[in-house]
Amino acid sequence: MRFWPALLCCLLLGMPVLAAEGPPTPAPLEAAVRAHTSSKALHQFYETRGFQPAWFSYDGTVRPQAREYLAALCEAETEGLWPERYRRAELEAALHRLTLDAEPGDAWVEVELGLTSSFLTYASHLLSGQVSSRGLRWRTKPPGPVVLAAVLEGTLASGDLSGTLRSLSPSNEGFVRLREALARYRALAAAGGWPLVPEGKPLERGMRDSRVVVLRERLRATGDLPSSAEERLLYPGAPGVGVAALVGDLVRAAMEEPAPESPKKPVPEDLYDAEVEEGVKAFQRRHGLAVDGKVGGETLKALRVPVEERIAQLLVNLERWRWAPRELGTRYVMVNLPAFELEAVDQGRTVLRMPVIIGQREWSTPVLREEVEYLVLHPTWYVPSQITAEEVLPKLREDPGAAARMGLTTYDRATGEPVDPSTVDWSGLEAGSLPYRFAQDPGSDNPLGRVKFMLPNRFSIYLHDTPNPKLFAEAQRAFSHGCIRVAEPAKLADFLLRGHEGWTEETLAAAMAEEGGKQRRVELPAPVPVYLLYWTSFVDAEGRVQFRPDVYRQDGAVKRALAVKPVPAAGESPAACGGARG
Repeated sequence: MRFWPALLCCLLLGMPVLAAEGPPTPAPLEAAVRAHTSSKALHQFYETRGFQPAWFSYDGTVRPQAREYLAALCEAETEGLWPERYRRAELEAALHRLTLDAEPGDAWVEVELGLTSSFLTYASHLLSGQVSSRGLRWRTKPPGPVVLAAVLEGTLASGDLSGTLRSLSPSNEGFVRLREALARYRALAAAGGWPLVPEGKPLERGMRDSRVVVLRERLRATGDLPSSAEERLLYPGAPGVGVAALVGDLVRAAMEEPAPESPKKPVPEDLYDAEVEEGVKAFQRRHGLAVDGKVGGETLKALRVPVEERIAQLLVNLERWRWAPRELGTRYVMVNLPAFELEAVDQGRTVLRMPVIIGQREWSTPVLREEVEYLVLHPTWYVPSQITAEEVLPKLREDPGAAARMGLTTYDRATGEPVDPSTVDWSGLEAGSLPYRFAQDPGSDNPLGRVKFMLPNRFSIYLHDTPNPKLFAEAQRAFSHGCIRVAEPAKLADFLLRGHEGWTEETLAAAMAEEGGKQRRVELPAPVPVYLLYWTSFVDAEGRVQFRPDVYRQDGAVKRALAVKPVPAAGESPAACGGARG
């Protein structure tokens, strides 16, 4: 009879009542978690929730979230990821077996841990990439650390698995555009891709050749071959079609008076006419080639790249976006190294764009994120140690007069005093212990031109003017020793010094043009981030998908690290998600 007073006391005090038979013990799940040594995030997740299951009830009944997650996992394809990398089909099959088993026992525990491990891995890949950027020549800081266990707990609580997972991907416009391009190119692949223009002699306007028939088909596949605005409106997803250009064509067509109808003789498909020439030029622009309208060596090589290879290129660059900082800032400068282009962004709008010259392959410009702190007008060029070792010292060993011919002054490293190079025995000196340094005074022949932009970094890389602007006309502009030469230094300086009293583009240009000007340091009102990045594929503001040569041959290493899989042949579809790609 003592039981009832005790029960009444518990009820009155709001204490929990201990039943004779409680829920099943969590021991099987806890034991499995503790045996699972490969994932700290998985341990953290279950320890935080007291080893309570997330995807199942203790009787082995699957909760709706499990199937919702597997359905959401199909969206991995649109992100450039692979559902089967996260065991989707395997987990789907395991769930199905459990529903058929009348007495599943503890079999649900293994599936529970599989679902959790899959989610944590997928979330990690969405956030910061499938592979580490270390060792892949990418040196920007990745997105800040995220507690994945907390992400999963919050996702289960919100009930919006698909939405939460989508929110983990980069929201940067560059990533979003590239992801959309991936879907379009996969659709092209599913439709059979495009033909590869046969090898042969160069093609140009006025020629008739059976290969031109294939060339036309190839250019039409990616929207490079000009066609009517009405036709392009029917196919707005064509990779080469820009929305702004399309709208402009429609407006112009509406304003023009209709021309009197006259019978037109059909153009032979094998004729390389003006239309084909314009299509080739559009293709060349999208691929960073010399725009001459002719199908020569480099253009033919690009025309023979299959759609599967372009898709792999898109996947590589989507991965690079996951390595990049999520917030670039309100004002920044970005240089895309393979595109040889700089853009300055203010409040999300590109306000300045210009060509640049980057390092040669053996003097490659590194990927990095630093800040411009100041600029130097009429800079002195201090010869870097590597250039001294590889170019200056060998010439001095042959002829001490080489320094003067190179425009260099020799200085004693200890005293800073000028030294006559003819008084030095250069034959016995090694670059690593050289007691001299070399510099070139400001002037019209100075390699840095009239201004340099300083962003302190361990590679001694900076941006600067150049006395040889003719090289900006080249399509491929990897000519420097690693630093970046800019085509319009006065405009860049104006952007960086905005808000600095007394400096405008005009006063900067005048100061730079001053003959015999002395070296002068000008501090920025505030440091401006500079990103030196490596995109071999991207989508421009007009919606055109752009590809660039892999100037430093970095794509291959990323492809191998990702183990990028080939696109299935037309008509195939991934069984795991039961639908077509793209």
